[in-house]
Amino acid sequence: MNLVTPETRERLETHHPEALREIENLERVLDETTIDAGLLNLCGDYFEATIRNKEWLPPEELSDLEATCLDVCEQFTLSVADVRDEQIAALRLHLSTDDVYNLMHAIYLIEMSKRLDLTMERALI
Repeated sequence: MNLVTPETRERLETHHPEALREIENLERVLDETTIDAGLLNLCGDYFEATIRNKEWLPPEELSDLEATCLDVCEQFTLSVADVRDEQIAALRLHLSTDDVYNLMHAIYLIEMSKRLDLTMERALI
């Protein structure tokens, strides 16, 4: 999974190659997770739109897991500390405890990378 855009990757390679190596390590971690890539991409699409203040509609037909995951993503964007036990329990209806743990880490990495893209566009022109 690519965590940053090609433009951000190029800017990091030029200005902060050590940071790019760390991002590449995180990408490998995501590539090795058992979490479905489609679910991670759905999270990425949500974060991309939210962080850039763009209108976004989820696909018309969401599975229960996808809807639950987007609910967690929405709360994550507002306040990570306020992700509720009920939201985690809802994820556990579809995922193992290990997969919930991995998903939460993936959500963090994806959300952070979308913010990094936006920052790099403005900080390293």
